[in-house]
Amino acid sequence: VVIDPSINPEQMEMYADVESRGGILEPAGIVEVKFRAPQQKEMMHRLDPVLKDLDAMLDASSSTEVNTTSEDMEAQIKAREQKLAPLYTQIACEFADLHDRTGRMEAKGVIRKGLEWKRSREFFYWRVRSRLLCQELEREVCAADPEMSLKDAKQKVDKWLAGAGKDQDDKAAVAFLEDAPFASRVSSVKVEATKRRLRALYEELPESERASALC
Repeated sequence: VVIDPSINPEQMEMYADVESRGGILEPAGIVEVKFRAPQQKEMMHRLDPVLKDLDAMLDASSSTEVNTTSEDMEAQIKAREQKLAPLYTQIACEFADLHDRTGRMEAKGVIRKGLEWKRSREFFYWRVRSRLLCQELEREVCAADPEMSLKDAKQKVDKWLAGAGKDQDDKAAVAFLEDAPFASRVSSVKVEATKRRLRALYEELPESERASALC
């Protein structure tokens, strides 16, 4: 089954264990296609100090036209490349695997964040409490301004939390949402909505009637 939070983004959130994989990539297969032997050798000669020294010695021996020395250098270079190949492949596989882990999922917006399984119950306890309180406040905001969508109400509540520095910690957010007086903020939303409706109604009147409407 495919679970996609975009079906209902206001109500669905996706999480993954920090040790989990998305199952999108096969690291060994990616490395085999994207990091072939020629690319590996090119990187080896660019990064490995031993190979860089051997390359310099090979260039020097080539200029003096000493075939025996050149052949010896080439053999040493080949041996060094063979020695480094498994290490480079292993590092490349690990790097490719990183693109299938929670860090990449979070960066791409596939999940909200990665979790440690052993602490997941505590996390979700506070997350659910926080979301329930936020949803209650969002409904109050929507009631104060009927033209406001649930998405806009959520953004406004999130902005209030961020302004108080409580948007990254659900436990702190719960304490803030339970204790902070939001009635004045909701009232301000209602006042602004009323002003907006009055302006719209006023602009609908013919100019000859506008003056009498203000009396």
